[in-house]
Order: sequence, then C-alpha cells, then structure tokens
Amino acid sequence: MKLQQPDIDVVIHYLEEPGNEEHKRSLDEWLQQDAANLDIFLETKALWQGDDLIPSAATYNTTQQWQRLETLFATEEILSGDSSLSPATSTSTPIIQTRKPIHRYWWAAAASVLLMAGTYLLVRQPMYTTQQTAQNKDSLLLPDGTRLYLNAHTSVKYPRHFKGDTREVYVQQGEVFVDVRHMPEKPFTVHLKNVDIEVLGTSFDVKETKQGVKVFVQSGKVRAIYKNKHQSVILTPGQEADMLLAAESITTRHHRNNNPIAWKTGQLTFDDAPLSEVADILEDYYKVHIVLKGDAVADKKLIATFHKESLSEVLDILSKTLQVHTIQKDSLVEIY
Repeated sequence: MKLQQPDIDVVIHYLEEPGNEEHKRSLDEWLQQDAANLDIFLETKALWQGDDLIPSAATYNTTQQWQRLETLFATEEILSGDSSLSPATSTSTPIIQTRKPIHRYWWAAAASVLLMAGTYLLVRQPMYTTQQTAQNKDSLLLPDGTRLYLNAHTSVKYPRHFKGDTREVYVQQGEVFVDVRHMPEKPFTVHLKNVDIEVLGTSFDVKETKQGVKVFVQSGKVRAIYKNKHQSVILTPGQEADMLLAAESITTRHHRNNNPIAWKTGQLTFDDAPLSEVADILEDYYKVHIVLKGDAVADKKLIATFHKESLSEVLDILSKTLQVHTIQKDSLVEIY
C-alpha cells in the first residue's frame, strides 16, 4: 500500500526532531486516524534507528540497504553532457556535478525507509498472532507461560511478546479456558467485545455467545467488567457469572463441580442434580436440543459421573437409572 506524502512528512519530521512539540502533536493526530498507523510508525522508527527487526529473514539485509543508501549520498556523481553536441564532441571528458547537501535528500531517505518498512511488513511475523479453531479443539502456550485451551469455533489474538507491565489477549469469538501464569507485577487481562476480565494468576473459562459472556473460575480470583455499563463482579473458585448484554445486572451462581469446563476435561459430574439441570448441561456439551415432557420427569434427580461417553451411552444410563424413556433423532432428544 502506498503511503500518502503527508503521512511520510509527519513521521519523518518527528524522527528528525523527536523533541519538537509541534511534530509530537502532528504525529499523535496521525496515529489517532487509524490503528494501523501505530504499527507503521513503530516499524519505521525501528528501521530509522537501525534495529534488527527481521533476523529470520536472512535474504533481506537491512544493514546493507542502509550502507547502500549512505554510499549513494556520499559519492553521488552524475555524468552528463549536452545532447546537441556532435558525436565527436560527445566523447569529451564528462562533467562531474557537485553533490548537493545531504539534508536536501531527506525525502529520498524517507522513501527508502518506508520502502524497507513495506518490505518488512511482507516478510516479518506480525506483532499479533491470531489462532482459530473449526470443529477441532486446540491449545497454545503464550510467551509468558500462560496456556490457552480453545474450544471449537474459537478465535483468539495475542502478542508475539508481552511488553511493558501488562499482559493482554483478545477473545474474538468462542470459548477459551485460560491457565494464567502467576505474575503479580504483570496483571493479565482478557478482552472481549463487551467485557474485560482482569486476573493476577488463576485458571478460568470465558465463553462469548450472541446473548453475552459467561465466566467460570476454577482457581484463583478474577474481576469481570462490563465495558459500557460500568459494572463488575469478583469471582472466586466455583463461581460463574452470566453477563447478558440485554440485562441490567450480573447474575452469579456457584458450581460444586467443573461441568462448565467439561468441553476441556471431558468429564461431567452430577450430584443429586435435577434432570432439568442435567438436560441444560448435556445440550451444551453434546450440541443437541433436549425436550423434557412432564414436570415429574424434570424433577428427577441424577447422581452420576460421565467421562467422554457418547450421547447414546449417556441416554442409555439415564433411561436405566431414572426409569425414563429417551428418543434421539439427529440433534433432537426427547425424554419422557
């Protein structure tokens, strides 16, 4: 993408005189225009200062490019002659023109820097990495030692390196279990579209749906914050917060088990749980719709633990344990 001349002007003027308040103000205004401008500025600044940004790109020698540019400025000699001279005359000694002062070539330097920045954008690894899952589940280890477990149909964005005194990742969609490495001096934050989750060191699950966000804490403590409603809640182990976009408040509940993260552990535990609750959990875990026919059926209590059983195996156990009938047709299950 070709940059507009005013963009080059703003960046180069600042790099030449970083202490100039007017240049600082102009640069700040330009950075506010587009989030991508920050990456362009940081990369251009690094190249301007001669930093080694692309050690993995062995075929691109930044130092050599700068040396070539400096050589051009130091030894520029232009051979020229009058084109109207006869052939015999044109063989005379060429005229050597005197080089103009280097500062008059700052536009050429700017163009060279931005050209290298553009080349770097094509070959470098991005500042942020995005990982997505389809039907599969996955996990990844962040630079600080924190591990993310991704459920199916999930997308997260995270930096290649955590800089400064914070650690921040972005859940763009889906469900993620986060096992945070304890670093009190460097708080960890998970950003979603409408909710921020702040932790120091813990393990928790966050799930974003069309209705809102669910947060379940397995260990430690987190603060879940609505971005626009100025509301927050502190959650401790076993607590789950339901942060619906249409609601005016945050609802919480306590779990005696880890069923909210069964997608990760593969284990479902029911301790005298009513079948109405069991059905909700099975729906989410097996991605089916369960219909309970009759209040008496909904109130039946289940004590059982399942570990990676198939839905048909679970339904068979329900039938024998609770004395109910189950019918499954594709993604619809009826229990009566």
